Amino acid sequence: MEQRSFGHSARVSVLGVGCSRVASINNPVPTREVEATLEAAVEAGVNLFDTADIYGQGDSERTLSRLLIRHRERMFVVTKVGGRHGRHAGIIRLAKPLLRKLIRSRPRLRSAVVKARTATVSHRFRPLDLRCAVEGSRRRLGLDQLDGLLLHSPSLETLHDPAIRDFLEELLHTGWAKQVGVSVESLAEVEAALLMPAITILQMPLAVANELSGTDLIEHVRRRNIGVFVREVLSGLIPGAYSLRGAVSAAIAPDFVTAALIGVSTRRHLNELLSAIS
Repeated sequence: MEQRSFGHSARVSVLGVGCSRVASINNPVPTREVEATLEAAVEAGVNLFDTADIYGQGDSERTLSRLLIRHRERMFVVTKVGGRHGRHAGIIRLAKPLLRKLIRSRPRLRSAVVKARTATVSHRFRPLDLRCAVEGSRRRLGLDQLDGLLLHSPSLETLHDPAIRDFLEELLHTGWAKQVGVSVESLAEVEAALLMPAITILQMPLAVANELSGTDLIEHVRRRNIGVFVREVLSGLIPGAYSLRGAVSAAIAPDFVTAALIGVSTRRHLNELLSAIS
């Protein structure tokens, strides 16, 4: 599979696996099938995996850690910090098998469960909290040094905070992360993130990447060799092999885009994506 370079001598596959639903309560696919799909992705040449400390109450990172034991040299894992579960996250995690069974037997419960889970998530970007979060991700992933560490959807105010700039630089100096960056939601946040010298990764919705291509900011991205990972590639896509191929091809076509992140839970979906970029 084609790979593209960015940052400090990093190379990733143009297709990356988004792992937000790995070990999620809302994912009806059995855990064994999800893990087999991730294994198949590695064997197919996918090396980029995107997760976060809050995905699956930390179980997304734990699942990837088992894959890393077998394929460390073939994987580039990006995780995100800044989100924070409420005090009942541990109970939710323990009750996950039962909740999945209830959701499968009563589909109407799914929206209620997702709403309740979302309501427990808040954001906290104080450097002390972020350091603890990074330590937690390193522990769950089983890595002394993270491949990539992103701030998870920080506000514009957070991005303009000098303490956050210093925190990202600290991660590089201490060796806790090889590459650092920001997961953004808007073009204004891209502009604010680019003011921080340490960043080498920007993750953003495809719609924001399309806006970025028509601005002067794109030259900053190119000059600094910042990796641009686009998400929400298939939003609103009409089902069909041709439309899938067109969407994925269009997402990775710009020279400033490093990779497209797409959530995958089944081998059938993975095979469709692999066919779309072949």
